[in-house]
Amino acid sequence: MDIAFFYDRGKPKKKEQSYGRLAVQQRMRLAMAFLHPLRPIIAESWLNQGKGNRSKAFGQALKALMQEAMEGHYPDQRIAAERVRISTGLLPAVLVEEVMCGDRMLEVSFSDEPTPMASGTDEVVLVVYSPEAGVAGRNTDAFLRKDGHIRLKLPAQLRSQRFHAYLFLHNTRKKQFSKSIYLGQLEG
Repeated sequence: MDIAFFYDRGKPKKKEQSYGRLAVQQRMRLAMAFLHPLRPIIAESWLNQGKGNRSKAFGQALKALMQEAMEGHYPDQRIAAERVRISTGLLPAVLVEEVMCGDRMLEVSFSDEPTPMASGTDEVVLVVYSPEAGVAGRNTDAFLRKDGHIRLKLPAQLRSQRFHAYLFLHNTRKKQFSKSIYLGQLEG
């Protein structure tokens, strides 16, 4: 038994993708590219939202970015870095008073109002990030809420570029986190 296969050469093999699908794909690509260098920080700071699973935590951060920080319409979509949450939680944040950026160092001064949920031993984390360079860094020295300031030696790749800076806190056991505070786009 011979079987002959016929096809129409004029018919495209792949359908043209719809406008909506292309828009969603672009949003996902932008969000993944933005968050990927921050993955270790997000896995830690979103762990409660991911119910203890690091990949679920990253998924929750990705979802929040796509819902809250995307601007524009396809094909001119972009991410508003000031609305991106590097961390989330119920721990009270601090009030940022001054941000000083030198050529090798970033220093942030802050004040704090005593609250029942906050402790003077809560650790402060400062994150610097350049999506263009794909480089993210955070402080390695421990700074506490009661210190009133934090310093970060800028990574060599960020010393001559513009970067975004974020600040958040966590308790000593890293079980509770604050929402991240966007400090602005700075230049090293």
